[in-house]
Amino acid sequence: MARFTVHGSTHDECQQALDDLCSRLDVQVTLRPTNSLGDSWIARATQKAPDQTVRGLPALDF
Repeated sequence: MARFTVHGSTHDECQQALDDLCSRLDVQVTLRPTNSLGDSWIARATQKAPDQTVRGLPALDF
């Protein structure tokens, strides 16, 4: 599983970065833009590995 974090100085900047990530990769948003830390905005997303791939190894054919 791949995890991504995007940052922005404003909500709109962070949302744009999240939208760009979603349009380029097949990701699932796990945290919408938030500024709970007070300084900057962050958002998070994950991408699951294909079912046939485990830790970067190709699937075995039986």
